[in-house]
Amino acid sequence: MTTLTELHEPLRQWLQDKSAREAALLSVGYQGSVYLFEHNGRRWVVKRAGTGFFTNWFHRLMLHREAAVYARLAGVIGVPQSLGMFDDEWLILEYISGEPLRQARYELKDPDTFYMHLHKVITDIHAAGVAHGDLKRKENVLVTSDELPYVLDFGTALRCDGALLDRIFFDTVARADFNAWIKVKYANDYTGISPLDSEWYRPILFETVIRGLRRFWRAITFRQFRKLRRAQRARNSQR
Repeated sequence: MTTLTELHEPLRQWLQDKSAREAALLSVGYQGSVYLFEHNGRRWVVKRAGTGFFTNWFHRLMLHREAAVYARLAGVIGVPQSLGMFDDEWLILEYISGEPLRQARYELKDPDTFYMHLHKVITDIHAAGVAHGDLKRKENVLVTSDELPYVLDFGTALRCDGALLDRIFFDTVARADFNAWIKVKYANDYTGISPLDSEWYRPILFETVIRGLRRFWRAITFRQFRKLRRAQRARNSQR
């Protein structure tokens, strides 16, 4: 297994070469930047916290917090390997080649097996004392060419360290993770949940309120009607 010590010099040289680093930019947002670093045939994701004048301290804190979560999840299959923080500023993660579940879910050859594997990853993450909390964002799950799931982005994950209040919050977020699994697997069709899977779906109050507000907003804005009209126009244009 590659260590941060082995990457120390080539990584430092690459980071100091601003033009090379910027050419390898994968994404950038208010929380920070993500780059792709390649060395000896292997690829690594390099994350840097946002550099806003007033928010830099907070983003750096969150990046260090995420590094601690990845350290706790070391060895969990379905979570990228982390090499930890470099120079107290960069988080180095294993690069996983795959497609976000948002797109890949329509192309799965064996959906039942994929979602069974994803359920196992979520269960193992919880067993390590971590609850993700944002699995409804399908970009946070990658699908490899072998149709194996990888869970990403633990920036807002919750760690459980044993305290009673900690455990209460953890159990709630863990429930939300399994609710997200149901939501994605059944594409929001909660009437189609199988008896075997029904034990994993237990909506929390926050989710119920948000779902009700979303339905109300869609009703008063005729969103569903407009969506159907757009789909009809698209079909007509293809004829």
